[in-house]
Amino acid sequence: MNKPFSFFPGIALLLSSAMLHAQGYQALHGSAFTGSTAVFNNPASSVTSAYKWDLTLFSVQAKISTNALYIKSGSGISMQEDINSKFVHANFDVSLLNFLYKPDNDHAFNFGIRARSYTHSKTMPFLYTDSINSIHSFLITNAAAPYIQGFITHTGWIEADLNYSQVLMENDHSKLSGGVTLQIMKGISAAFAKINKVSYLEAKNGTDTSFTFTNGSGSYGYSAGYEANNLKDFNNNTLSALGLSMGIEYMTYNSEANAGAINNNINYDWKIGVSLMDLGANSFKPGKSSSQFYQPDPSIADADIDKKINNTSSLQEFTDSISTLFSNSSKIVNNFTITNPTRLIINVDKNLGNHFYVNGEMSLNFYSTSSYTKLRTRELNLLTVTPRWETIGLGVYLPLQYNTQGQLWVGAAVKLGPLVVGFHNFGILKKDALLNGGGYVLLSIHPFNKKNIMGKLDCPQ
Repeated sequence: MNKPFSFFPGIALLLSSAMLHAQGYQALHGSAFTGSTAVFNNPASSVTSAYKWDLTLFSVQAKISTNALYIKSGSGISMQEDINSKFVHANFDVSLLNFLYKPDNDHAFNFGIRARSYTHSKTMPFLYTDSINSIHSFLITNAAAPYIQGFITHTGWIEADLNYSQVLMENDHSKLSGGVTLQIMKGISAAFAKINKVSYLEAKNGTDTSFTFTNGSGSYGYSAGYEANNLKDFNNNTLSALGLSMGIEYMTYNSEANAGAINNNINYDWKIGVSLMDLGANSFKPGKSSSQFYQPDPSIADADIDKKINNTSSLQEFTDSISTLFSNSSKIVNNFTITNPTRLIINVDKNLGNHFYVNGEMSLNFYSTSSYTKLRTRELNLLTVTPRWETIGLGVYLPLQYNTQGQLWVGAAVKLGPLVVGFHNFGILKKDALLNGGGYVLLSIHPFNKKNIMGKLDCPQ
């Protein structure tokens, strides 16, 4: 940090305008052709895959939801000039060499490596204009606000996923499967900042206006890995943890045979999945400058604060300057924990025949990210309906999502052999559109011979 930002307006702008590293291969949820990455949505789905084996060489997915950032024609990303509570929520997911293997029709094993990142930020309502460049200009613009409040939470980790699933019960009309995924995690990156009800008073002296801060608290922290000098040092400053996901899947069969093969993973009528995903949390060692502050010093005016902050040239100097603005401050020395996006997913898939399907999904987060006492993450998915036309080698998908932020997204995806490419929200292509949406790419290798899949793998035993 060569030139630290001005404290309160800087934090506020960071919370609402920082471009963040932004899971959901949404179009493929519920499909028997998803392969090894189906366990990202339900650990039981590996045994109900259409394939005996599947190797996903890589998959990448990014998603962002905001009411503050938009793509301004000709000038890149800008912030809305309005007086609103501003939020940015983003997640990013990369998987490598996800491998599925089914030794028989009743058991499946899945292994993969993933890197995941979640970032959440939100402020109370404040007015933003592009003329704000200091604490003073921020307070002049927002003199009527009762206080300043906001947060940002970021976490990133890598994980090895060990999945096992099996058929629990099967008869001529239905099949029940269950699965579990053990996640072996390593926390790689974390940071947070909080401003909690920082209030201020305005004083006028002729044409001059000044502000003093009267109440509130703040804190910020980051993982010690940022201060590592080499890979060994980085590894010594990161912590390991375990996570768990589990699910069941219930399938009813069509009454008529599909291409001569009955009771197989393609020829279902209804498929209902329930999963509990991402139980667990990652812990991080705090960096040396991680600190918390209480009760602003009312004798220090905003102009003096600007000078103190702008004259710093390192993060430690910045922290030292901030501590002089409060009556009480202390270092954060204990490890801090950020929960994973624990959620309940209910997925219903209907086979309409002639390769047409429709999928409905509800995702319910266990945690809110707005807590000022806990550091948490969550998914953006809430309700999704996805019509699709799909075969082993081709597919067209039209997911319609209503997310946790009350936004309606219309997306699309296509499958061409081993490649799947999708977009979360086509609204992002409009002129001066809010930066809402994202996309995903998946490249996988598996059997493409329908006769082999249905004739050898899924015939009744």
